Amino acid sequence: MKYIKNKIIDSSREILQIISLIACFIFPRVVNLSEIIRTILGGENPNFETAKYYYLMLSGNWTIGFLVALYVLFNFFRKSNKEIILNKGNIYHKHSYAWYWFCSKILGYEKCSLILVPIFMQFKLVLKDTFKEYPLDNSFFPEKECEVQIIKNIDNDKAIFEEVNLVIEDTYPIQDSQIPRNNVDLNVIKIKRISEKIGKRVYCRTFVDSIVEIIRELPEGTILNIFATTNPKHTYEIAKKGISLAERSNIKRVNIFQQKGNGKREFENKKNKVL
Repeated sequence: MKYIKNKIIDSSREILQIISLIACFIFPRVVNLSEIIRTILGGENPNFETAKYYYLMLSGNWTIGFLVALYVLFNFFRKSNKEIILNKGNIYHKHSYAWYWFCSKILGYEKCSLILVPIFMQFKLVLKDTFKEYPLDNSFFPEKECEVQIIKNIDNDKAIFEEVNLVIEDTYPIQDSQIPRNNVDLNVIKIKRISEKIGKRVYCRTFVDSIVEIIRELPEGTILNIFATTNPKHTYEIAKKGISLAERSNIKRVNIFQQKGNGKREFENKKNKVL
């Protein structure tokens, strides 16, 4: 029940707009608007001024409703949503990609915050350019110099060398025991941002550059499994600089594994394909 309540609160603006569009669509049918137009025209043949109403009447109530909904969508909702940032508030924004696509392509949102969005969805939204902008308040992620540690466990003789686990330790450490058993036998590259405090969110250019360099050095056609505890700013830059390279990319597929929010915070077995 709490989950449903949070979903409604988080998406209240969009839900109200959807309800309004549905109302616009069915209203002409409910009031029989085509018949009202017929009565107003008095059965007379259309002239230059009344022709559009006459043909609107002939199209029927469902067509009228569809046109009214389109008018409201493009002239009110999309215009107002253009400057609104999606995903506001201190709520975990756990939505499907279909929902984000609908908000962007149909409701006209152009800006989306990545804060409090599951990491796999952050990657997917950025890689697919679902929104034009992903605003990030730099004060939340102050730029700091940092030390980066890279640990490679690569066995070139492994039969599935083309599949690699990339473990990215940023705000929280990642233990081997948190990785799903199905993936423990794969080649592993771990990149760790050395921090004096667990959970501290900062932006480190060296950390991002190191990850990007590692990704670009992988063999052509690599399947990349990412286990990460990155903050949204690091996620955005890793996706843009390291993975989103179109035809120039050496990565065949990218799977992001989502970390559970309780217990030992193990990573789920589900492969969230984002590329």
